[in-house]
Amino acid sequence: MAKAKQNDSGVVLYAFGHKAYLYAAYNIAFSIKRFNPSVHITLFCENESLTRSTIWNCQVFDRLIQINPERIRTNGKFDPGKVKVTMYDSLPYKYNLYLDCDAVAIKDIQPLIDELIADGKEYISHTVGYHTIDQGVGVIPSMQWAKAEKVWKHWDLNKESVLPAINSSLQFIVKSDKAAEIYACASFFYLSNPLPIKDLHIKWGGGQPDELYMNAAFARLGYDPAPTNQPKSDVAEGGYIHFAMRRNASIEQVQEQFYLQSYYGGRGFTASFYTEWLDRLLFKWHLETKDSHLYKISEIVKNKHANKK
Repeated sequence: MAKAKQNDSGVVLYAFGHKAYLYAAYNIAFSIKRFNPSVHITLFCENESLTRSTIWNCQVFDRLIQINPERIRTNGKFDPGKVKVTMYDSLPYKYNLYLDCDAVAIKDIQPLIDELIADGKEYISHTVGYHTIDQGVGVIPSMQWAKAEKVWKHWDLNKESVLPAINSSLQFIVKSDKAAEIYACASFFYLSNPLPIKDLHIKWGGGQPDELYMNAAFARLGYDPAPTNQPKSDVAEGGYIHFAMRRNASIEQVQEQFYLQSYYGGRGFTASFYTEWLDRLLFKWHLETKDSHLYKISEIVKNKHANKK
């Protein structure tokens, strides 16, 4: 299995807007380092000095980089989708594992990074499903953001186009011509040819969802973002990150089959069975270093972007 050289690969996190995202970034970085201190982590933040004064221990991050303010907002409003579709040029590693901050590592993630590198693809994300226009023009079962007829018409997709639907909480991006092309297309769609807000089936925190634009770029370019041997979405088959709106697996199953436990979405999205477990884990792990678990998952969730309407 191929492996990256030291600092040739690493984890990329973004935290901006409400300080809860800095707390979430600390928690996921702390959990990653707890299992493997050699995993390199870069945090992109809105204000480096503010981050250092807000987080009690920034040593969980190997590098802090201040985000260009123009990437954070659109018309004065925080725009997380814009940040995610324009991040390619800022990626610090040859092999980048981007993770949303709203997750906690539950085992060493270096084997995951090595597996993704060995796959050989320039871009990988968990792919929920695929849609073609002959399957229906209405709601896309695997993607909630917009109806098929709107997507196909707005971006002039043809009858043969296949629209993958990713979950962008985890994205593996190799600095390469193909990955650059994907992000150039997605960012062009987002910045210069966005789907009107009124045509969205569901908004993300009241704004544009990055996943819609990545999916449209894949469809236009004919690229399949799924790993070669994609983990099944069924809990019994395992995967990269465990997502759960309801209690669908035991803690033992999650620990055995996944690398991370997510608490995606806003209030009430992730079953409290899992968020309470994560707080217990973080409390226990901090006790090991005689520190306090300061940044409770339950409090972070209250201030997430997804709660906005």
